[in-house]
Amino acid sequence: MSKEKTNYSLLDIIGILYRWKKPLLILIISVTIGSIIVSSLLDNYYTAYATFVPTNEEQKLFDSAGNLTLYGGDDAVSRVLIFAESSPFVSHMIQKFKLGDRYNIDVSTPKGQNRVEKHFRKLYDIKRNKHSGLEISIQDKDPQVAYDMVIAALDKIEELYRAATSGNKGLIKETYEKAIAEKESELITVADTLTTLRKKFNIFDVKQQSITLSGVLTTLEGRLAYDQAKLITFQEMNAPRDSIINVKARIAGALRQRELMRGGSTNNPDIETSSDIYAFNKGRDPVIYWETKIANLNEELSLIITQFAKFKTHAYSNIAGIIVLEPVQVPNLKSYPIRSFMVIGSTLIAIILGVIGVLILDAYKRINWKDVLYEKPINHT
Repeated sequence: MSKEKTNYSLLDIIGILYRWKKPLLILIISVTIGSIIVSSLLDNYYTAYATFVPTNEEQKLFDSAGNLTLYGGDDAVSRVLIFAESSPFVSHMIQKFKLGDRYNIDVSTPKGQNRVEKHFRKLYDIKRNKHSGLEISIQDKDPQVAYDMVIAALDKIEELYRAATSGNKGLIKETYEKAIAEKESELITVADTLTTLRKKFNIFDVKQQSITLSGVLTTLEGRLAYDQAKLITFQEMNAPRDSIINVKARIAGALRQRELMRGGSTNNPDIETSSDIYAFNKGRDPVIYWETKIANLNEELSLIITQFAKFKTHAYSNIAGIIVLEPVQVPNLKSYPIRSFMVIGSTLIAIILGVIGVLILDAYKRINWKDVLYEKPINHT
């Protein structure tokens, strides 16, 4: 068998292409003309689009800093995506614009309905952009219809979104009202307990009474010691009887006052005084505890009432369910097909495949298939 040439230099390839130039040119021209004809037969499609964000439809209209939050977060965006890709939304668009007739598909059968839905989803797109907004686009042969479909899609998405979120508003309202009623009831119970403790221990202002009682007792002890020393001096000096009686009376009064301040009202329930230090010390901690509990309950109740007011302000207002950031416009330029790309792409593919085919055919012709098929084996003996 003779060895045929299987390696090609650049000149060999150029020579082969030159020999096959006529078939190559016919192929390339035919494909180019065919792609021009096919692309010219394709319908023009126009894309209408809009950018929007969902509003904050939850009870937390205000953030932790008290700033008004109109835009919904990532959870709201995810919910809108679910509604915008749901079957109720697609069915609404198909029925509203009679897409079966528009796409020339018989929708009287389940298979036809499925085809219409698939065709619409092919021309419809909604996605999240890098700014956490949503971009919606719809293609149609008529630019005005594409515009109308995007408008209708936005309205339906808002309707589905608000319907889903408003269903919980009644439940949220009842939850707030129940929480407020429970806090108010608890506050009344705690206030009654505190009133009973104040009356029992004669404590009305823990801080002020603590300062006052300490000062009164210190002053009383000092005055008592002074009068006792004075009485001894008067007795030793044989002072007038009236002076001694006066000092003894002051001492007796001071002793009685000290007795009351050291638990006299506790030992004798018939005596009411706000100067009993023992009673004050015994009741101080319980009173402080219940005072703190009332303060905490008031703070919690105030917070719930404030949140409830904010919720009602937003939940029952006419705030839109979505905010359109980039309004819809009637498209004036077609988005598909891009005929120049189709023609250029088809021509390039024809050139590449034609060159490869020519090289394969040339290599095929160079092979002597008789020698390959009927070559006798070499005997080495």
